Amino acid sequence: MSVSDKEKIEATKPLMLFGTLTLSVWVALGSLSIWLINPLFGWLFAGFSAFFILIIIRRLLCNSCYYCKSCTKGFAKLSKLALGSNHVPGISKGSTGRMAVTMYVILTGIPVAALLNSVLNSFDTVKILLLLAILAVTAYTLIVRVRNNY
Repeated sequence: MSVSDKEKIEATKPLMLFGTLTLSVWVALGSLSIWLINPLFGWLFAGFSAFFILIIIRRLLCNSCYYCKSCTKGFAKLSKLALGSNHVPGISKGSTGRMAVTMYVILTGIPVAALLNSVLNSFDTVKILLLLAILAVTAYTLIVRVRNNY
């Protein structure tokens, strides 16, 4: 299987830095949201989401350095996935889509559901602000995804 240099990922520092920073903020917002409801579950969510995103998904994306111009141990591909690429070299479009959906469910679905449940039980301005922040990060990544794929 031959991959041209044009198809290979260019692991630029801004891509990796911004993608990793976006994921870190997303995980932190979700963890803080759940931590406000139950501190133990907040820490468990932080560990689970960081492990799942940074270890499992990153490892599934990085099956070979053959598709990158320089090896970044999967962080370039993870950044491309976080910032909205539907095509990651070396990964089928279906697998990329499933990984993105899983990432959205973990980083948006779980914290938003927990916050909505908590706010409906007792109103709290901080929880509303966290809910808006999570939705803003999600909206940003979705807008970038649409823009990058059209």
